[in-house]
Amino acid sequence: MDNEQLAKEIANGIISTGVEGAFNSVSRSSAGDYPSMGVSQWEGIGGRGDLLLSYIDGGAKFAGRKYSDIKYNGELQELKDLLNTPQGQEAQRILLAQDCLDRYVPQLKRVPTLDDSRCFIYAGIWCPTSEYVVRQFLTNRCNRYNLRSLETIKDVFKNEYYIGAGVGEAYKEGYANRAENTYYYVAAIDLTTPYGVPVYGEAGNGR
Repeated sequence: MDNEQLAKEIANGIISTGVEGAFNSVSRSSAGDYPSMGVSQWEGIGGRGDLLLSYIDGGAKFAGRKYSDIKYNGELQELKDLLNTPQGQEAQRILLAQDCLDRYVPQLKRVPTLDDSRCFIYAGIWCPTSEYVVRQFLTNRCNRYNLRSLETIKDVFKNEYYIGAGVGEAYKEGYANRAENTYYYVAAIDLTTPYGVPVYGEAGNGR
């Protein structure tokens, strides 16, 4: 699979699994008083969340604003509805495709032995947490684990990512569930018909 194909499947996986959120998701960022929005939880106030809003008619109303300001003015539902419009969903698809191709794929290409298509896509679905953390996390483990095994890479994320990401025990259970759900999604997707990748389980390196 080439970079564009990998990016497309990573984006499809992030949307289909809903691991980051739905099209209309809005929450307060864990890093500060600004909104995290949509299927990739893009953050506002100067971040890519504001870029997303610039693609949507009416989005300028919410750009550069604190989460608390939006909430206390009773405008959260209005923002959610805006993100969930056909234009809002399409804007998210465009921005996510850009993120996957320009950011996630190049970072993952730097990980030694991450050359199985399904394992690559699996890792890519974790990249919205931080593509740099995912890259370093896997690079630090490539000599100890088989990154060409989907089961192994699932177990590595399930058991160790909360440690590698430095987020603490509070995220352990959530990341374990995410690891399992992402595994079942990636194991089931058809990469044979569109790309000629061998059926899952029939080849060690399907790329």
